[in-house]
Amino acid sequence: MSLKIFHNALRNITTVHQSSPHNLCTNLNLSSPFVVSTRSVSNRSKRGLYDGRDVRSGNNVPFSLKKTKRKFKPNVFTKRLYSEILDEMIRFHVTAGALRTIDKMGGLDEYLLKSNKVTQGEGWRVKHRLLQKLENCDKKGISIFEKVVFRDEKGNVKNTE
Repeated sequence: MSLKIFHNALRNITTVHQSSPHNLCTNLNLSSPFVVSTRSVSNRSKRGLYDGRDVRSGNNVPFSLKKTKRKFKPNVFTKRLYSEILDEMIRFHVTAGALRTIDKMGGLDEYLLKSNKVTQGEGWRVKHRLLQKLENCDKKGISIFEKVVFRDEKGNVKNTE
């Protein structure tokens, strides 16, 4: 019964006035009784591979139970990770949770291409480079991992090392 009242209350809040500068709730889909809200992402988590982690707030609670505000920061450090497709080491700000996820998915390239958490910042730029390289290799019809052979004017193979 209370779910029905909640659903009817949501039906009354269908849109916000069009001239409002904070036009957040236009054309809500009220087919389900639950409204899904999106969380804002801090500038800090745009900086690297945070895997959905972000700064959270809470309380310090000592023995006297006098609560004081504090922040819970994600475990972030700078790490150089190897991209097999780009064949280079890339420096990221990365959380410990993101490193575990990268290992679980099978490497940095797999994580960047398959994860829905990589939408902006450092990760998105490298993901864009990966997609460009994959597209160029498909156009040329060569394998991503194929070594490029450099030849001189006579046709001899150059030693690139």
